Amino acid sequence: MKKLLLLLDSMIYFDRQVLKGIQAKVEELSLKVELHLESYTDTDYLLSQKWDYVIADLNKPNVTDALQGLSAHTLVFRNHDGGDIPAGFSSVTVDNFGLADTALQSFKNSDYQAVGYYTSQQDKDEQWCLERRAGFTQSAQTGGFAIVEDIEQAITNKDFPIGVYCSSDRSARKLVNLCYRNSVSVPEQVSIIGTDYDDTERMLSSIPLSSVALNPVELGKLCIETLFKSVRYKKSYQEMFSSYELLHGGTTQSALELDTILVKAVGFIRNNFHRNIKIKQVTDHCRVSRKTLDNRFLQSYGKTAHQFITKQRLDKAKQLLVSTEDSIDAIAKQCGYPNQSYLSQVFMKELSTTPNRYRQQIDKSSL
Repeated sequence: MKKLLLLLDSMIYFDRQVLKGIQAKVEELSLKVELHLESYTDTDYLLSQKWDYVIADLNKPNVTDALQGLSAHTLVFRNHDGGDIPAGFSSVTVDNFGLADTALQSFKNSDYQAVGYYTSQQDKDEQWCLERRAGFTQSAQTGGFAIVEDIEQAITNKDFPIGVYCSSDRSARKLVNLCYRNSVSVPEQVSIIGTDYDDTERMLSSIPLSSVALNPVELGKLCIETLFKSVRYKKSYQEMFSSYELLHGGTTQSALELDTILVKAVGFIRNNFHRNIKIKQVTDHCRVSRKTLDNRFLQSYGKTAHQFITKQRLDKAKQLLVSTEDSIDAIAKQCGYPNQSYLSQVFMKELSTTPNRYRQQIDKSSL
C-alpha cells in the first residue's frame, strides 16, 4: 500500500480539522493509501523513509526545507497567496479575497453605506491579514461603499451605523469589547463580522459572533482531490479554496442575508478567470440563467458578469506588468487571454493604452 505523508501539527485545531477532511476524502474515494502524520522538524527521519505522496502546511516555519529530497507527489496548502510555490508542487491557497467579499455582500444586502476593516495588533502584520484587508478594500470599492479607515475613531465620534469586517474572530471579539467599553450597541450601531468561525473566540466573546466560515475539513478534502488529480494527469495544479457561508450570531442583524448565487459566481470567477472561462461555465456552476446572473451582478457591482470577469483579468494584468518582468504574451496567458494581441485589444478598449505603454508609464512614475 502506498504511503501519504502528512506534515501537519496535530496540536493545532485547524490542522486537526484539515486532517479530518483528508481522511474523509480518502475513504470516499476508496484510495488505497496509508496516512502517516509526522513532524516537519524531524528531517532525518523523513529522508530515511520512502513516501509516495505528501501534503504539507506551507505556513509552518522551515517546512520547505523538510520537503527537499522527498521524491514524491507533493501538495502544499497555505493561508495566503504570497510567495512562490516550489517547482513541481501542487497547491491549495485560501481565497482571502473571497472571504472579504462574502462579508461585504452581506452588508450590501442590508443597505449599509459605510464599512470598515478592523484587525487586532496580533493579526495586523500577518500576510493573510494584509490579504484580507486588500480583499476588503477591493470589494468595498467595487460595491460602492464608503470606507471608514479608522474604526476606533469612528466609534469615538459615533459615526453610525457602520458595518465592520474583521480579520479574524479574535479581532471581532476585541472589537465587541471595545464597543462595550464605549457604550456602543452591537449590532444596532456597529455590525460586526469576523472570519474563521473559531470555536474558542466565539466561546470567549460576550456576544455570539457572526463569522465567515473557513471550513478546514473542506480544505482537507480539496487537498486530496487536487493531489490525486495531479497524479492522474501528471501535472501540478494551483487551486484556490473559497468559503461562501456566513454564520450568523449576535453581532449582525437577523436580516443580514447572503446572496449565495452571487458569492458563488464571484468565487468561481476569481478562482478561474486565468483559465479563459466563458460565461456559460459560470452559469452552469451556479445553475442559473445568463439573465439572472447579469441581474445579480448589475445590482451589486453595476457590471455584467462578463464585465466583472474582464475587470478581474485587467487587474491581474496590471499587477503583473508592475511587479514582474514577464513578457506581454506570458502575462496574457496568466490572465485568461490566448495571446498578447487579445490582451492588447482589451487594454485599448478599457484603458485606451497598450500593456507596454502602461508598464512604461508606471516605471516612469516610480522614478
